[in-house]
Amino acid sequence: MCEPISATIGVLTAVGGGMQAIGQHQQQQAAVARSNAIAQQQYQRDLQIAAQRDRVKQQTYQAELKADTAAKNAYYAQLTANQAEATRALASANNKLEEKRTASAFSVQRNMAAAIQAQGQVLSTGKAGQSQLLAALDAERTLGFEMAEIEQTLYDARRASGIEKEGILLDQHSANTAAWNGLPAAPLAPEASFLPVKPIKASGPSGLALAGNLISAGVSGVSAGMSMESSIYNISQRP
Repeated sequence: MCEPISATIGVLTAVGGGMQAIGQHQQQQAAVARSNAIAQQQYQRDLQIAAQRDRVKQQTYQAELKADTAAKNAYYAQLTANQAEATRALASANNKLEEKRTASAFSVQRNMAAAIQAQGQVLSTGKAGQSQLLAALDAERTLGFEMAEIEQTLYDARRASGIEKEGILLDQHSANTAAWNGLPAAPLAPEASFLPVKPIKASGPSGLALAGNLISAGVSGVSAGMSMESSIYNISQRP
């Protein structure tokens, strides 16, 4: 009578232990699967964030390239304008100097004509003497003074023209330098973002571990049955 009872208890103990082992195994599998799913989702989000960051970098770089091209076009246009202004100013300075030369040439002709006329008037009197000689020398001296004044005026005009032209070239250089300093720094090509590290898939509990737990549950059931059978036998032998 006691053998069926002990066997039943052993079977129930074994079944209960096996169900507990299977439940723990499934719970561990679910936890590992959930952890892997969360890690994969985070990896995909990190990939999307890196891709979006690179798109923004590329858009910014393209905008900077357009701005840089526009700035350089404006710079070369400014250089052209500076050259045109310098050329105009130099031409104006040359014209002023040429006007001085022309005026001096006409002044020389007028003074020489006046001197020749004065000498002619002295000689036309037909008189010879110290007074006539002094008058002729005075006319020559006056012409010499006037020619020296004209030459000095031309020298001063050439000197002033040279200084003016030098100032024009310096102004052009300053304007070109200011235009160069106004250029923005050349944009640098963006570097790709670092990609996130791909997660390593965690392994779930081994099937061998489950088998071992089931065997252990079976052994525990047999042991429980044998223990129950021994206890019942001891009770039955009491007087």
